[in-house]
Amino acid sequence: MSRTEEKLCVVIAGGDVREEICIPAGAFVVCADCGYRHAKAQGIVPDAVVGDLDSWTGELPDAEIFRHPPEKDDTDTWLAIECGKEKGCGEFRIYGAFGGERIDHAIANVQLLERMQAEGLRGELYYGQQRVFLWTAGETLRLRDCTMFSVFALSERCTGVSIRGAKYALEYAVLTRQYPIGISNETAEEAVLTAESGVFLVVVTGRQCDA
Repeated sequence: MSRTEEKLCVVIAGGDVREEICIPAGAFVVCADCGYRHAKAQGIVPDAVVGDLDSWTGELPDAEIFRHPPEKDDTDTWLAIECGKEKGCGEFRIYGAFGGERIDHAIANVQLLERMQAEGLRGELYYGQQRVFLWTAGETLRLRDCTMFSVFALSERCTGVSIRGAKYALEYAVLTRQYPIGISNETAEEAVLTAESGVFLVVVTGRQCDA
């Protein structure tokens, strides 16, 4: 199965959801614990609910329920991703990854992007009109239909970084984890990003619902 044909999983986690949750046709939908409250509020019936269910005490939907003990190594969000993997999914859109009362979960969810990449999975975190994902050197990244974007070095040193078609251009620059020079850039039509080495965290503002 090619990248473009990978089965999509929509994960609804327990953080804030400030947007319409887009469910493309054929997507597998899984709620991580109290993420079910967001699904219920938007009239979404998930295929599965996963987690220790310590933060959701209400009625559960007519779906597969996978209960885990509270004393565990994995977060409920990762357990939801694992559930999607078992259903044959290779691409993940995660809502509710930020906000709420737990900043530690937001940090954990960003780290999960790296764990997903290491396992050959594609993942994006959604928050309002923003989406967060990883980009690896060697691939050309084209950003369209966005009002703002930021690029952060995850590798200690990222080399040969070029940004064209944006308000703030770069040519074969070096980005490091200690200096967020790639924050708050803008593009009118399309920004084209290339790099020779490194892994990057990208935040794009201006996502459109594409269910």
